Amino acid sequence: MNLRERSGKITNNSKLVCFLYILLRDKFPAGVLEEIINTEISKTGEDIEYTNGYLANYAQDLADRLK
Repeated sequence: MNLRERSGKITNNSKLVCFLYILLRDKFPAGVLEEIINTEISKTGEDIEYTNGYLANYAQDLADRLK
């Protein structure tokens, strides 16, 4: 039995899920991403000030393309 079968044969058409999956599988430790979500992004509902407007705009563009 291969890993896909053992782990539940998951299928999903979300670009965001796909992006996060590839990021976690190939590029980024899951614990680091979890820490960012729990500490940096837990300020839900608050405006966040970005120090680099160019990077913030690029991040917004990426987010829009994943929606």
